[in-house]
Amino acid sequence: MKACITKIKDKYFYTFLSLFIILTIWEFSSRNLSPLVLPSVLDVFKKIIDIFSNKDSISMIFITVHRLFIGYGIGLAIGLIFGVLMGQSNVLDKMISPLIGIIQTIPPVSWLVLALVWFGIGGKPAIFIISLSTIPIVGISVKEAFDSIDYNLIEMSKVYNFSNKKTFFEIILPTIMPFFRSGSISALGNSWKIAAMSEVLTTTDGIGGMIKLARINIEPDSILAWSIILVILYFISKVLFVKLFSLGGVYSDRN
Repeated sequence: MKACITKIKDKYFYTFLSLFIILTIWEFSSRNLSPLVLPSVLDVFKKIIDIFSNKDSISMIFITVHRLFIGYGIGLAIGLIFGVLMGQSNVLDKMISPLIGIIQTIPPVSWLVLALVWFGIGGKPAIFIISLSTIPIVGISVKEAFDSIDYNLIEMSKVYNFSNKKTFFEIILPTIMPFFRSGSISALGNSWKIAAMSEVLTTTDGIGGMIKLARINIEPDSILAWSIILVILYFISKVLFVKLFSLGGVYSDRN
């Protein structure tokens, strides 16, 4: 128990130390640069408070969150299916892997332009790009999980007459879930970036739309404030996601 408390204290100590160093460098740099180049920490902090004090600004946050989790959920489901199919069949692996490679290789901006042609301006292109960016990360992670299964344990389960259900829950699932968790969390961070980028280029609402508006009005403090809010949302969603996985017994202290 004492060791666990010490470990938690160490974790948060280094987290706050890192944050302190970043903020110190930022503040020192802002004092030697124009506010139009780098606003002060205090100015950005005040802007964040203004954003959370404004109902319209909060609605922009919920628009982005809504788009992200629709796109992320779709990508997660498709990626999981692709990963299982690739892990279970060499033939399907050879068929799906090139598709995964194509999705990975074509830059998000190219997909975004196509999405604008297919879906028009609005939230749909953002949802589409978020889904596409999630599929390869999750699919490859799940496929690698199947590759790491100890098939000697599978053979041993047959010797002891394990049912297919027991083999799945006792051997296969515990092997797959850590890979799935890791890939899902990596995809989550990437999805927040993709969501903001796609909104900047395709719509006037959401967090990306607000960043675009701040750019037009030359408000670097607003750009940084919205960017920091994006980071905060990522960490909140990550904590919730890790908690969700912990309910399934796949949480790792390394995260």
